[in-house]
Amino acid sequence: MVTCICMVACTSKQQQENVSDNLPYTVIPFEKGVENVKQVKLSEIAEKITFVPMETTDASLIARPKLMSMVYVDGKIIIPCTLGVLAFDEKGKYLNTISRKGQGPGEYVQLRFVSTNEELGMLFLQDNLKLLSYRVDGTFVRENKTPTGPCLETLVTQDSITLSALYNSTGRQPYRLLLTDTKGDTLKAFPQYDRFEMPDGWNSLYRNTKEDFLYSYKGEFVFHDYYSDTIYTVMRDTLLPRYLLEMGKYHLPKNLRLEVALTGSQREGEEALKLAQNYLRPTLLENDRFIVMPYTTWSIWDKSLPTELMLYNQRTKECIKVEGGAFVNDMMGTLPFCPDVRIAENVLAEWWEASELMELAEEGVELPESLKNLKEDDNGVLVLVHLKK
Repeated sequence: MVTCICMVACTSKQQQENVSDNLPYTVIPFEKGVENVKQVKLSEIAEKITFVPMETTDASLIARPKLMSMVYVDGKIIIPCTLGVLAFDEKGKYLNTISRKGQGPGEYVQLRFVSTNEELGMLFLQDNLKLLSYRVDGTFVRENKTPTGPCLETLVTQDSITLSALYNSTGRQPYRLLLTDTKGDTLKAFPQYDRFEMPDGWNSLYRNTKEDFLYSYKGEFVFHDYYSDTIYTVMRDTLLPRYLLEMGKYHLPKNLRLEVALTGSQREGEEALKLAQNYLRPTLLENDRFIVMPYTTWSIWDKSLPTELMLYNQRTKECIKVEGGAFVNDMMGTLPFCPDVRIAENVLAEWWEASELMELAEEGVELPESLKNLKEDDNGVLVLVHLKK
């Protein structure tokens, strides 16, 4: 099972260069892609683009949306934010508030992650120590326990088994993934072999707001191990390598991991973050034909460093660094597109605040007609791009 981790992560560079199409996983030449810079038009990868301005009412205000937890299911757009979990239709009309912060039934204390299971017709909200289940229409169904400890994200399988990714906050966390039943009892624990030493023995959670440790695709459940540059398909009893990112010189050394580097002095921490700018941290958005990878450096708090964009074509095997960090919009208006999240199968999404769009319009960016009456204090706009299959 987890011996697959060592097999993939420890494969020599020479072996990786000799990989063939017969491998049971896909090798993505990320390092080479960084040097292969090309302009990519949206029409080359997309079937259509839509702009969805979210209705603004007293009940539907969206503040600081959790971008990686937005989902698009059964014709509804679900947007978690600091004020609650809100549902809108495909045109942005407000439908209802599914949940909000509180102590009552169906309410959460700290919203960590949102996921769906379309086959079950269910929506799941991950709280600190519980998982709240709703029907897609917002009806609260039940509350289940989740694993204790630093749980990052949670998905629910077709047979209501919960898959949880655990954060290795000490460098000695024994497990990386847990499968649990509706009572919270462990059915399978996947060992954590990635160990490292920390001067203080523990550190707080350091993560990028655009990381996605778990996702589902076409009924399969997938785990992204950022430190080993490997993406796994999670089976009931094993982990199967799915994608291997050949990061090369952009792979983060163990001594510069934030959990390790930031336990020293302030000067040492600042130096580590400076060095971390040399290493890259991609998030993988899987689709049928294309793998889209927004990426930043491992200096995650430096807001001056832009998000870049990598594109891997699963048919041609070409890996491209998208020029300018965004796709050229040649389909509707001229607003460039750099996705935040895969919101559904073959559907990418980018969130824009109304004020940001108004500033761009003043600078000459052409917006579609549906956004011409946008006001600064309106809710934001979700740009949806449906990819070619």
